Amino acid sequence: MKKIFLAAVTALALCSYSYAQDDEDEYEEEEAPARVVKEAPTPAPSNWDEDEDEAPVAKKADKKKAAKKSASESGNGFFGIGLDLTGMLARSNAINLTFRLNDAMMLSAIFGFQHYGETTVSAGGQDQDLGDDATVLSVGAAFDYIVVQKFIPFSIGGEFIYTSLPDGAGPDAVANMAATESNSQIDFGVMAGLHGEIVPNLVLTGKAGLEFSYMFGEVTGGNADYGKFDFGLKYRVYLTWFAF
Repeated sequence: MKKIFLAAVTALALCSYSYAQDDEDEYEEEEAPARVVKEAPTPAPSNWDEDEDEAPVAKKADKKKAAKKSASESGNGFFGIGLDLTGMLARSNAINLTFRLNDAMMLSAIFGFQHYGETTVSAGGQDQDLGDDATVLSVGAAFDYIVVQKFIPFSIGGEFIYTSLPDGAGPDAVANMAATESNSQIDFGVMAGLHGEIVPNLVLTGKAGLEFSYMFGEVTGGNADYGKFDFGLKYRVYLTWFAF
């Protein structure tokens, strides 16, 4: 009887131990934290990707440089120095300082200068000066508005020039009566022009239109003034180099 009781107690103990072990295994499985799956690190961008990112910036810079270069080589300079070729033929030398205000407007300052030396006559071993030296000075301004930009630019505009003439250079009708002094002339013209670029920044301009001239001065010793008004068709030819 005692052996049977011990066997029963031993069997109960083993069953309870097995049951407790199973509970602990289940508890450990439930409480065990989930495994953290590490993600592979994102590879750093290669040089090829960096080049692709920098490519648009480089392209924009290249486009800006190309635009600046084309602007400097296409006659779009701001300041230009020009010669009045028709004035040179008429022995009235003048230069123009031209400012390009924008793509459609140009403003020019006009300066003319010519000095005529004194004539000396030698006779009988003696020299005599005739006192005919003279200086012609001109100042003025011109404005051009580009109406048509395609092909050869076409403009309309005007010019105003004041010229200080030497003594004795009055009208023939007055000069035949008396000597003149303080002679001056004012020219005002309305002209249309064509502007052709010969080479980059070198522009040849031809103008034609209607010009009005007023000459005035004084009669020497006669306490009298004179004035003369003329008008007619005129033309101008300018060669302008846009320095910058």
